[in-house]
Amino acid sequence: MLLSKRGHSERGLTLMEVIFALLISGIFLMVSMRLLTDQWRGSRALKNYLEAHYAVMTAGKTVSDAIRTAETANWTPGSKVLQVLPLRDDTNPRPTLDSYFMDDLDRDGKNDLYWRHLGVSQPVASYLTGWKCVEVEPGLWEIFLEANMDGQTATWQSTVRQRIYPPIPKE
Repeated sequence: MLLSKRGHSERGLTLMEVIFALLISGIFLMVSMRLLTDQWRGSRALKNYLEAHYAVMTAGKTVSDAIRTAETANWTPGSKVLQVLPLRDDTNPRPTLDSYFMDDLDRDGKNDLYWRHLGVSQPVASYLTGWKCVEVEPGLWEIFLEANMDGQTATWQSTVRQRIYPPIPKE
């Protein structure tokens, strides 16, 4: 064992050096964990916002297309149901009345927008918290949709003109 002039060994670390190294390591770990959790929270909030935005965009496009290609459309404000009678064409010679409504048919605690066609309800978009369709003037509809995904809210609003074609002559 080598001894210094003062009579103690120069091999190994002193207690103060070990405590100081642990203190610096602890501070570094706390700062890096804070940055990591902040990044995780930010990415989660962004994901939730994008999911809410996707829900209103999907629902908005679906409802807009339905109104645009409808022979008749009727909004019931009390029940928030949109009833649409599609135009007759080659693929749909006998159109039936379709409806769009919000409900929690899958019982997961979240409202979904559904499209009921021939008595069968199919989901269009999830996480919707509100929607409204107003006929501003004959054939001109204003659509408003709102979705909320874990505190992140997205809205969508559009004005759509209903294409009204002359009746198809019966042969």
